[in-house]
Amino acid sequence: MGNDHNGVRDGVIGDVDTDELVVEGALAPTPEQHERLKSGLHGTLLQRIRRADRRYLVIGRGGGEKGDRRTDVRDVLSGRNGALAYRLEDFGFTGEEIDLWAPAFDVLAEMSSIIVGVLEDFDGGHVWELGYLYHHQTSVRDVLWLLKRVYASDTEMRERYDNGMAASHIRALEEAVEERVIEWDDPEDLRVAVEGIP
Repeated sequence: MGNDHNGVRDGVIGDVDTDELVVEGALAPTPEQHERLKSGLHGTLLQRIRRADRRYLVIGRGGGEKGDRRTDVRDVLSGRNGALAYRLEDFGFTGEEIDLWAPAFDVLAEMSSIIVGVLEDFDGGHVWELGYLYHHQTSVRDVLWLLKRVYASDTEMRERYDNGMAASHIRALEEAVEERVIEWDDPEDLRVAVEGIP
């Protein structure tokens, strides 16, 4: 499995063997990116994740009010007894490090008890994460919950969710997770919707 250096085994990130991360068509990090990935993921937060009874990876829009609502979802879930919720950003990866997001997402998805997607539209990097779940992570679909915002009119729904590829991924994911799609409309009701996630 590799040598142990200061608690970090070569070829392992978290509890996931890095050979498991490279599949046909997947992004493969350079040696420098691999080192940055290990440095970013190994630390206090990863140790807290390992000790948590329930681990939630919260994906969705990153910035603005929508990003703030996703942070609120993370905080509500982390407030549960024995639980810890986290986002990829919590590990210090920036939006410019897209080559690191794919393997980091892979590692954190494998370590998570539940993956929570907070959806308000299809504008942002979370569309990539959802597409990745749809195409590569069939086992993850079993632990995926979607908090999907609905809008009052069909016109606004189309404006928010009318992105052909993303829309087809969401429809497929919604069919795969069935009763694990929780709809909400008013931002004030999002905390109530989160309570539906085990």
